Formats: sequence, structure tokens, C-alpha cells
Amino acid sequence: MVEFDPFSESYFEDPFPIYKQLRDEAPAFYHEELDCYFLSRFGDIWEAVNSGHFSHRKGTNSQDLLVGKPPNLALSSMVPPAHTALRKTLFPFFTPGRARALEGFVREHARRFVDEGVEHGRIDANGELGRRISVRVAFEIIGLPQTDADRVAGLVGLAFDRTPGVKGPNQRALDAQAELHDYLQGQIRERQKRLGGGDLLDCLITHEFEGTRLPFEQLLSNVYLLVVGGTETLPKVFAGGVHQLWRHPDQRAELASDPALSADAFWEILRYEMPTLMLGACAEQDTEICGGTRIRRGQKIMHLWVSANRDEREFEDPDTFDIHRRAPRILTFNNGRHRCLGAHVAQMEGRVLLEELLRRAPHYEVDMAGAVRIRSEFFRGFERLPIVFDAV
Repeated sequence: MVEFDPFSESYFEDPFPIYKQLRDEAPAFYHEELDCYFLSRFGDIWEAVNSGHFSHRKGTNSQDLLVGKPPNLALSSMVPPAHTALRKTLFPFFTPGRARALEGFVREHARRFVDEGVEHGRIDANGELGRRISVRVAFEIIGLPQTDADRVAGLVGLAFDRTPGVKGPNQRALDAQAELHDYLQGQIRERQKRLGGGDLLDCLITHEFEGTRLPFEQLLSNVYLLVVGGTETLPKVFAGGVHQLWRHPDQRAELASDPALSADAFWEILRYEMPTLMLGACAEQDTEICGGTRIRRGQKIMHLWVSANRDEREFEDPDTFDIHRRAPRILTFNNGRHRCLGAHVAQMEGRVLLEELLRRAPHYEVDMAGAVRIRSEFFRGFERLPIVFDAV
């Protein structure tokens, strides 16, 4: 019999054995206390997110769906047609062309931060490298002042803090979330007084649906989502990739000698080091999941993304890290109408970070004694991953 508790310490420690058991024995696992089905197979999740039978109106994350926190009003929780209209407004800021236009900005900063790390002798791949890049890219796209980027990156990092044995964020995380909300409120208020920059924040403020602009709280929810989403996930993926390449020195050496492999390598890192353990939805109608399990309208489901990206039904030898894999599809960016808007930008950021790190320090070492792993029902990976450089 399968026992699964997404808030257990053993799950935080190593989720992969229970994922394998869920996929094999209970692909539509029902958790009675949480009144939620957990989907673990790639094909079942892919079908669900593309079916149109589910929405995010009750939220997506563990706090919304499992703990009972009211969902925010951001794009991720909206439904068509309002969702479709807002996504159309925001999409031009995240196209492949926009990602290419940002590449020089990313490379300049990545090169500087890597060089500073080499000179210092070490750097945290998550907080001091990946997050400092991702927050600057998010601020550049949204139109927020770069002078505030590092302060906000620190708040985002704290916003997911957890205390062992306690469900959900601790007080330090709640304080960081409140401070970040206050900061963004001030930025939006100031921008409403002086529109005209043509950036994403301008477009969000002036966006209209059926003749009505977004209320302030919805503006705030969307900017908060864009800042946090644009800042927090990519650094965890990158840190995981840095760790895997260190563990596979032959692949690292090959990648360092042939930077053209970086895009494929980062695609595999995205699959293998997916940091978001689960996101969910609720049924908009009575329907079926996992090839026959009937669920009622309003029923909560959770997609176990990390499990899906390691499903042997989709990937050959899925627990092997291989920069030449070139998987046709992964679920790291979700799919369907809620596919991550920032997917093209994130792939560019990750590729450039790999190129610049391996250009400057192809033989870096990882200080595992100083590494700190995340322990949360929401994220996995490294909170801190120090990498060490010899004199170059």
C-alpha cells in the first residue's frame, strides 16, 4: 500500500523512491486528509494540462490548494477569456526574439559575476550567480530599477523559507513576502503617475479587458508573480546543473570544449533538476484522470512535476543525466495555456550562464560541505551551492 505525505521530512530528503512507487502503483493517488489527487506520470499530467478540463481559479501551489490560503489574482490563477487577453498583452516581452535581444545584457552580467567569483575564489551558484542574473533580467523586462535588484533578490530568496516540522512558510518568509509586497506597491503607484516607458509594467497598468483596467490588487499580484517567478526558479535549476556537471566531469569537459552543446545541456538540466515539486489545479467539470479515475467538478489535483520528468514511460533511463539526450518534450515549463511565459528567456539565461562559467573556470569544484539543500513541499534543489575556483 502506498503512503504519501507531501509535508514529511522523508519526502523532503529524497522524493524519488516514493515517486517511483506512485507511478507504478498509484498514478492517481488520493490523499484523503488533503482531499486531493496527486498525478505522478508524465503522460497523465501532459493530458491533464492540455485538456482544458482544469483551471487555476483556486490557486496552483501548496499554500493555495492544500493549506487553504486564498489564491492570488495573478495570470497563473486566471481563466479564459480574461487569462487569454492578459497573456496576449504580456507575451511580446517573452518571445524568442526578445530573449535574443536580452542575451548581451545577460552575458555582460554573467561574465562580470563569474570573474568576481574567480577573483574571490568561490561563489554561490544559486544566490550569488544565478539569482543575481535572473532578478536583473526580470527587472529589465518589467521596468523596475536595477539599483534595487539585489535587495529584491534577497527578499525572494527568503520568501520560501521553511521551519522543519511546520507546514508552509515561517515568520521570516512571511516578513520577506510582506516587504516585497510593500516595495512593489510603491513601484506600481509611482509608475501610475508617469506612464510612457513602453515596458511590461506600463502595458500591465494600461491593459484593458472588456473596457476595464486591472484593479490595483490584481496589478500587484501579477507583478509579484513576475518578479518571484522570474527570479527564483532559474537559479535553482542552474545550481543543480552546476552540481551535475561537477559529478559528470567527462560531460563537463565536453561542454567546456564545445559551447554549441550548451542549449542541449541546459535542456537536460531543466528536465533533471526541475525544482518545483508540485503545482495543481481544480476540475472545471466532472471528468476522468489517469485513464479512468472519475473526479467531480471542483476536485483538487496536484501535478508532481519532478516525478513526471523522471518517468520511465516517457524517458529512457530517466535517472541518468545526459547532455546529449535532447528529450522531445519535458514538463519543466508546464504546457498548454499555462506554459511558462518566460520559457525562452530562461533557456537563454541558463545557456549563457553555462557558457560563461565554463569559459572562465572549466575545472571548478563544488564545496559540498558548504552546500545547503532546500527542505520544502514546494521546492527541491540547492538553497546554497558554493563553487570553488583555483587561481586562474
